[in-house]
Amino acid sequence: MAAHAHPELAQSKPARVARDNSLDIAKGFGILLVVLGHCFDGLIASKFFPETLLWPTLVVYAIYLFHMPLFFVISGHLASGKHRPAGTTVARLLPSIVYPYFLWSIVEGLVLVYLSKYTTSKVQIASLFHILWIPIIPYWFLYALFFCHLGYLAVRKLSYPWQMAIAAAAFLSPLLFLFPLSHWGLTIVPETVRGFLYFILGVVSVTQVKRLGRWSAIVATVLYVAFAAAFWIARPSLEVGSIVVLPAAIAGIAATLAWSRLLAERGGWLANTLALWGRYSMSIYVLHIFFTAGVRIALKRLAPASGSLPTITATMIEIVAATVLGVLLPLAINWTVSRANLDKWFGLQHMEPRAS
Repeated sequence: MAAHAHPELAQSKPARVARDNSLDIAKGFGILLVVLGHCFDGLIASKFFPETLLWPTLVVYAIYLFHMPLFFVISGHLASGKHRPAGTTVARLLPSIVYPYFLWSIVEGLVLVYLSKYTTSKVQIASLFHILWIPIIPYWFLYALFFCHLGYLAVRKLSYPWQMAIAAAAFLSPLLFLFPLSHWGLTIVPETVRGFLYFILGVVSVTQVKRLGRWSAIVATVLYVAFAAAFWIARPSLEVGSIVVLPAAIAGIAATLAWSRLLAERGGWLANTLALWGRYSMSIYVLHIFFTAGVRIALKRLAPASGSLPTITATMIEIVAATVLGVLLPLAINWTVSRANLDKWFGLQHMEPRAS
């Protein structure tokens, strides 16, 4: 999920090079996985599924292996093409990352406090004072992304091998004091350095990504499935942030970027839809959690109190409704506040009247 919108080029010339939507498409697919993953997470935590049912956990595992690393790679990819002074870069990060982080963390924290009896999270009002070092889920990504940008500012003048070496060292360093970090609730530290590794991977792989084609997409997809299956069989409880799953994550990212490039070349309604979601992925990200949780709460209260497990039909309705509304309602809110020129106050991206 990149921190900046990508405005269309002014149509000052009749013939212009068509915009490469592949990164927007990749972000659109990624944000769909984010919404779907949080939908499944909520259903599992609320015991919507029987504990013996394996496939919901497999879905979450397959998504979480690579969906957030994908956004760090894309953010690094986009940052590599910018050569602004450090002060200008930080000034742009404040309204696009820092302000949305604090605004929506506080909003969600208050919602979780007052609606805790309906949700799977038990948040205390005191947690709002901790967001300087303990982010509220799901806004950890904004927290980590901000520091990834700062880290890149510190190393961007170095050669690619040095950038990768520093990112790898940072990624491995929390392993030396992981227990104290977990004990103090500072899991954001390993999440941030993991994100930084993927961020730098995005920086150094711009040329390689542009060369991805059909065979790259097929091979990467096969490798992702193979790695993910092997890790699951060997150790089902393996953390998706572990160094061991790096090959699966990289394969999943490469597959997504390759298929997105192919889809961008082909065009059509699917490419345009995913590109639209990708352009406004920040808005979907900060707002979707309210609707995925809201749908789950509403359907649970409407369901008959029979005590029986949900049918496959009820399960599909819940998943589809939560995912669709988790994407479309944030877009509708974004459009509404953009029309009123209030998007900056809401920490959202300005939505153009017509996206090409």
